[in-house]
Amino acid sequence: MCKVFLPTSSIGHAVFLFILTFFLAATLKGQDGLKSNRQVIVRDVHGNALPGITISIAGYADLQTDSHGRFIVPKTLKLPVKATFKGVGFETLVRSIDDHQLQSPRAIVVVLSQRVQQVDEVLVTGRRNNSYLINNTELGGKFSGSLKDLPQSVSIVSKEFMEDKQAFVITDMVQDLAGVNQASSYDDVTIRGFNSGYMSGLRLVNGMRSGYGYGTSFWRTPLTVNLESIEILKGPGASLFGDITPGGTINLVTKKPKAAKHASINFSVGSFETYRTTLDVGGAVDTAGKVLYRLNVGYENARTFRDVNQRKSMLLAPSFSFRPVDGTQLDVDLTYDNFDGYLDRGLGIRGNDFYGQPRSFNVNQPTDFLKTSFLTMAARLSQRLSSHMSLHVRYMKSIYSENLNEFRTLNTFADAPANTIMNMRFQSKQARDYTDNVVSYVRYSLQGRHIQHEIAVGVDYARYAGDADNLLREARSSIVNGQEVPLTIDLENPNRNIIDVSTYVWRPQAEFPFLNPYNSLGLYVQDQITIADRLKLILGLRHEYYRSSSADLQNTFETSQRVWLPRLGLTYKLNEQVNYFASYSQGYVPVGADFIHNYQNYGANEPFQAERSFQVETGFKTGFFRNQLQTELSLFHIGRQNMLVPTGELTDTGFPVYRQSGEVLSRGVELDFRGQVTPEFQVMANYTFNQTRVVSSSLTGEEGQPLGNAPKNMGGIWLKYVFSKNVLKGLGFGAGIYYVDQRRMDNAARIGENGMNVWDMWPAYSTVNTALYYHKNGMKIALNVNNIFDRYYYVGGFDYTRGFVGTPRNVMLSFGYSLW
Repeated sequence: MCKVFLPTSSIGHAVFLFILTFFLAATLKGQDGLKSNRQVIVRDVHGNALPGITISIAGYADLQTDSHGRFIVPKTLKLPVKATFKGVGFETLVRSIDDHQLQSPRAIVVVLSQRVQQVDEVLVTGRRNNSYLINNTELGGKFSGSLKDLPQSVSIVSKEFMEDKQAFVITDMVQDLAGVNQASSYDDVTIRGFNSGYMSGLRLVNGMRSGYGYGTSFWRTPLTVNLESIEILKGPGASLFGDITPGGTINLVTKKPKAAKHASINFSVGSFETYRTTLDVGGAVDTAGKVLYRLNVGYENARTFRDVNQRKSMLLAPSFSFRPVDGTQLDVDLTYDNFDGYLDRGLGIRGNDFYGQPRSFNVNQPTDFLKTSFLTMAARLSQRLSSHMSLHVRYMKSIYSENLNEFRTLNTFADAPANTIMNMRFQSKQARDYTDNVVSYVRYSLQGRHIQHEIAVGVDYARYAGDADNLLREARSSIVNGQEVPLTIDLENPNRNIIDVSTYVWRPQAEFPFLNPYNSLGLYVQDQITIADRLKLILGLRHEYYRSSSADLQNTFETSQRVWLPRLGLTYKLNEQVNYFASYSQGYVPVGADFIHNYQNYGANEPFQAERSFQVETGFKTGFFRNQLQTELSLFHIGRQNMLVPTGELTDTGFPVYRQSGEVLSRGVELDFRGQVTPEFQVMANYTFNQTRVVSSSLTGEEGQPLGNAPKNMGGIWLKYVFSKNVLKGLGFGAGIYYVDQRRMDNAARIGENGMNVWDMWPAYSTVNTALYYHKNGMKIALNVNNIFDRYYYVGGFDYTRGFVGTPRNVMLSFGYSLW
C-alpha cells in the first residue's frame, strides 16, 4: 500500500478549503441571482468559449473577453447600447444590450460564426503566418485556457516550428524544449533531471495515457507527421493524469479536422540516403460543415549514418469530426504506424576512449531486424448539457506488435577495465500488447459576480495486457567445433563472421520483466477559480487505485496500490503583460506485481516500493511585443523517494538487476522564450540550470552524485527571419546553436582504490544548425544543414557498452506545395 506524501492533516485541510470555497461561491451566485448578472459570455457555434474577443462600444475603451470567453458590462454604461464583437477568424457581430437583459440571473450568451473566406498563405495573422507562438492549451480537456493562467511550466513547440526544423520524430525537437535533454537514441529523454519514458511513467496523447508501443515503447520514437504540437508538462501532474514522473511528461497533441478545405504535400531528400514524403489533406464533407475529415500520411526510407541500421517508417492517420446538432461533437482518430529496420543499441566505447571509433560502428548483424506496427483508435464525445455544464467521454484502444532479432551487448566487458572485448547476447522476441484507456468527466461553470469556477469531476480507467503467446528467447553462447563458446566481440578487431542462429545455446525461456498486466482507476476533482479576473486558483485531488498481476500468465497473482494525490496552484495577474504563478503537486509511479512478489529475480533483498515525489514551483509568465513573444521564468524544487534505477547488470536467468535510490533531489531555474518579435521574425530560446543530487543510496560512493544523464547547464536558441516586402519577399533564413553540459553515466564505470564506485561523465557538446527558406504563394522550399561543424558528440547513454552518438553533419532539402 502507498502512503500519502503529505501529512493526512494537510490533505484534510485542502479538502476542507476546497469545500468551503465551493460553498461560498455557490452562496455568492445565489446572491447574484437575486440582483442581476452583468456577464456576457462569447462562444463559437459549438459552444466553446472564445478568449481574446474584442468588444467595441461607442464612447468606451475596447474591452476583451478573458480566458473563459467572459467580460463584465461596466456599471457606468448607459443602456441600451450596441456592442461590436470582433475576433480573428470569426465574423463580426453587432449586438444590442439593454437593461432588461441584464436583469436576468443568467449571463448573456453571444455566439460568433467562423469566417469562411480564405486568406493569403504568407505573413498574414495568427499561426497561419508560421508563428511559433501557442497561447492556449487544454491538457486533454482537464485544463482549458491560456498558458499564462496555468500555474505550471509548459514547454511547447508548434507544427510550424517542427516543419521549419524538418523534424520527423519527436526527439528531433528535444533541444528546443527547456529542461529537456536526450538520454539515448531511443524514445528516451530526461526532464528536469529525471528520465521520462518506457520504464518511468506514462506518456500522453491528447491528454490520454499512450498505448504501449507509441510514446511508451522506449526505442520506437513517434513521428511528428500528425502532430499539431508537442507539450512538455513540467512537474508530477499526477492529480490529473496518474503515474507521471516528477520531472514531467510529454503530451502529443494531434492535428484536428478543419472546416476549411486544405491540401499540402511535401517531398524531402537528404544525407544517408534519406527520402521522405508527407501529405496533409482535409476539409468538410458536406456543405453544412457537419462532417469534417483530415488525413495525414508520412513515409521515410533511410540508410542512417550507423552501420547495419536501415529503416522504413510509415504513418497513416485519418481523423473525422461529426457535429450533428449544436452542442454535440464526436471525433474519431485512427493511427497506423509501421517500422521495418534495426534496433540500434548504441556504440561500444573501446578502451574508454570516447572518440576512438567511427560513429558508424555498430554491433548489429545483417540478419537482425526489428519490425513493429502500432494501431490505435480514439473516439471523443463532447456534449453540452446546458449553458453551464458539458459532458466529455473519451476512449482509446491500442494494439502493438513487435518481431525482433538482435545481436546485442550483455552490458559488460570480458576484459574490464581494459574494455576492448564486449560480452554479447542474442535475443529473439515476438510480442503483441493491448492497451485500453477511458476518460470521462463533467465540466461545470459556476459564475458569480466576483468569483467564477470551472469544475471538472471525472474518472480515468486504463488497462494493459500482453498476449498469452508472447515469446522471448535469449542466447549468450554458441557451439563452435563442438565447444560452447561465449558470444563476444573484439572492439580492436571488429571484423566478425555472421553467427549461425542454429548454433546458439538457448537459455530457459525468459519472462517479460517490465510488462506486468495492470488496471488503473483514477477519480479526481479539480476547480479552476477566478477571483476578480486577477487571481486564479487551481485546487485538485485525485485518488488512484492501481492493480497489477504477474507477467507469468500461467501462475498469476495480483497486487494493489492506492494513493491520494493533491494539487494546489495560483496565478496572479500583475498587469496585462506579467503573471506570477506558484504551485505544489505530488506524483507517484507504481511497481508491477513481479517487483513485489518476485523481487529476488531483480537482485533485491526486499520487495520494491512505489515511487513518491513532489514539486514546488514558482515563477513569472510574461508577454512582450504585444504578447506575441511569451516567456516563462520558473524556479523548481523536486524531491523523489524510492526511484527505481536499472543497474545494467543481468541475472543468470536473464532478468535485469534493479535498485532503488532512497532519496534524490532536483532543483533549478528555467527560462523559456517562444513566439515572434514581428510577423517576419520568429524566436525559440531556452536555458536551464538544473542541480541534481543523490541524497541517499544503497551504492557506496553515489551519495552526493548528480543523477544520470542530467546536465547542470543546457540551452539553445533558434532564430528565423522571412522577408515580407520587395524583391526578397518570401526568402528566409534560420539559425540555431545548442549546448548541453557534461552528464553522469547511469552505471558506475569501475571501483576506485578506496573501494567506492566511480562514475564517469559524458562530455559536454555544442552544435550549430542553419536553414534557408523560400515561400511563394503555396510553394515552400527549405534547405536545412544540421551540425554544420560536424561535431563528434554523445547525446547520452548508460555506460561504456552503450553510448549514443549524435548525428554527423547532415543536409535535408524539401519541397512542399499547398493547394489551398
